[in-house]
Amino acid sequence: MKRYAIKDIIKLPHDEPVAIYKEQMTVITAKFEDMEGSRELFAIDAFAIGYTTHGYADFEFNNVTYHLVPGSVFILAPTHSCRMIKCGQDYAVRLLLLDSNGHNLSVHLNYLVKSERWIQTYFHPVLKLTEKENTTINECIDRVIEQINRHDCPNREAFIRLATTWHHVELDNIMQMHQKEITDSNMPLTRKQTLARHLYRLIVNNYRKEHQVKFYSEQMCLTPQYLNQITTSVFGKTLTSIISDLLFSTARAMILASDMSIQEIADELNFPDQASFSKFVKKNAGVSPNALRKKNPHQVVN
Repeated sequence: MKRYAIKDIIKLPHDEPVAIYKEQMTVITAKFEDMEGSRELFAIDAFAIGYTTHGYADFEFNNVTYHLVPGSVFILAPTHSCRMIKCGQDYAVRLLLLDSNGHNLSVHLNYLVKSERWIQTYFHPVLKLTEKENTTINECIDRVIEQINRHDCPNREAFIRLATTWHHVELDNIMQMHQKEITDSNMPLTRKQTLARHLYRLIVNNYRKEHQVKFYSEQMCLTPQYLNQITTSVFGKTLTSIISDLLFSTARAMILASDMSIQEIADELNFPDQASFSKFVKKNAGVSPNALRKKNPHQVVN
């Protein structure tokens, strides 16, 4: 499965200028008319919140197909698997992308993504906004863009943090209004779906410290083999892959968008030593952590 970083997404065709802050976040209105033939499975190494502005598209998120039209919003975590099924020639989506260490830019994101509401969006990532909600949230995105583009402002990052937090709180408020929509509309869950939700909560809250399947197996009193059956059935990937995806996405963000040393990042993500962390990064990125940082320095891009 191919993985795209923020720097890859900003290369998509777009009409409006891209607003980007370092490699930590960006807002881009991407057009997909030239991607009709693309059907590969992919993931995004960032939290991706997309607002369809024109046209239509059918996308598969975690093995479920969704029809996206103007007013549709999708909320994706780095662990979502995605695939384009069908795309109209004029499909465009306004994307807000934040790296998985994005709580640096929003005091609420780290809290929100662990809340019940946001965990539910992992299983139901698409909402249909009302006209008023769509107007409100696009005003929030405009505010984020405005602050990103204040290049000469000495308090630029603080203003970006405030604007981004405002967006997240407004979106969280909208999600509360759509609570039934993101909880199966009261449809009964299968046993595997119920267990998958419990498991994903455990992963989101513990993956930085607990990397082994054994921990989650013991917490849920289920065998590793059965947990893998659940994740493969519901998520389309093994439990090990889900943990690894989250770890790598977080590690990559910390390497590129922080001033922490490689040893400090290894400690923060509970690797036994820097060597094992470097081996993990090289396996996923193709280069060592230091080489990744040198190749993609975290600097402001105008």
